[in-house]
Amino acid sequence: MCDDHSVLIQVIIRKLFNLHSLHAMFVFSLTKSFKRLPTGGYILNTPRNGSVARYNTNTAFFNRKREVANFKSAFSADQADLHVVLGPPSTGKTSLVKEVIQSSKFLFSPIFINLRSGQFDTPQKVYDSIYSQFHPFFNKHNSLLKHVFGGQFSLGYAGFNLGYRLYDKYKEKTSDDVRTLLDKISDRLPNRSFWDGYQIPPPILIIDEANLFSQLGRNDETLLKSILNWFVLNSKERRRFHVVLTSSDSFFFNWIETLLNIPHAIPYVVGDLTIQEAECYFEKHVLPRYGCKELSGKFDHIRRITGTRILIINKYVNEYKIHKNDGIELKDSRFSVYESEYSKLERGLYPEDFKLLDKRNPPLWEYADLIKVMNAIVKAENQGYIFENDLIKDIGFKKVNSLIEYNFLHRRPTTRFAYDIVDPPADKIILTAMNQPSVCAMKQVLSEVAEA
Repeated sequence: MCDDHSVLIQVIIRKLFNLHSLHAMFVFSLTKSFKRLPTGGYILNTPRNGSVARYNTNTAFFNRKREVANFKSAFSADQADLHVVLGPPSTGKTSLVKEVIQSSKFLFSPIFINLRSGQFDTPQKVYDSIYSQFHPFFNKHNSLLKHVFGGQFSLGYAGFNLGYRLYDKYKEKTSDDVRTLLDKISDRLPNRSFWDGYQIPPPILIIDEANLFSQLGRNDETLLKSILNWFVLNSKERRRFHVVLTSSDSFFFNWIETLLNIPHAIPYVVGDLTIQEAECYFEKHVLPRYGCKELSGKFDHIRRITGTRILIINKYVNEYKIHKNDGIELKDSRFSVYESEYSKLERGLYPEDFKLLDKRNPPLWEYADLIKVMNAIVKAENQGYIFENDLIKDIGFKKVNSLIEYNFLHRRPTTRFAYDIVDPPADKIILTAMNQPSVCAMKQVLSEVAEA
């Protein structure tokens, strides 16, 4: 019996030691988040489970000098604000925000939370995500903040419950624990102008793919509202830090304003490169990378299928090279992004059978509605957009919203900081295709419908 107790105690001690070691490794790894590799590479963000989310930055950013200057000015203004950075998928929103922060390291101390890994769907994950990203900042400036606030300066979090009894189970964090943590952070942060006196960059909170807040909203809407109001409190009202939310969701800005009841956020749009920027990127960066010099001078033709989105240009040239190595010509119809858009449009013509797993609402449009949309987009190809109100008058509000929700169209509530459309209207909401391959696919579908 004595031997059994001895063995049991040894096992428990060994487990506790392993937990302590894991916690130490976890805290150490957090300090590595948001680092920039000077020649391209990966951005690291470490979630609670210790895994590392990696985002390749080799082809994600190019030029955008105007956007960088504009966002730098907006994010460093004395009046802290709640910023919402919108744009279609893969236009480089996250890369642009990171470039603004990293190229101005003396202006910002970034606190970066990535929601792509589903870190905001339970109070426990919310707690760990917030704590893990604020902790390194507080730890770095611990001595100064102790001097200012006095007393023992700490957020008071133990990653594992090692207290009292060895047999205690890990206590899951609750919504109240999250609110207490938010209050502690607020109480321990001075006004952002305070940092200027010590030549320390003030904090800036960045939430990537913030539309995934909806995961938490479905489980605990009250906690979600508390978090959003905390953003407003610490940005606009008490000027502690700027908050930046990025999202590819067309309706995210409307959603967040509805939750906050009154307008508090400033929307921006990150579009594609301008034609001139994209051609420079294509000639000086893409062709040398893939060794396809024979495509030099042909960008005007290639952009008719790729558009000016960095990711799609890279993908096209990469597929061109693969086909070339196989002795096959890459026809526009064989480009993978085009194929995907074409397939989606074909299925979208029969909405009664079209349902995506991530969409909560069924499609509301009909066959004729999608035909009208495709005709409008194709007709306006050179302009690059159609007016939302015009389409609503034609097919109705609910159908337009449904087509946007299912990503047949992208909605831009503003044109602030977007330069891919020439002379966009300043006072009207516009709709665009999701990308240029989608426009090409619309042309083909319309042609086939006309021939049928």
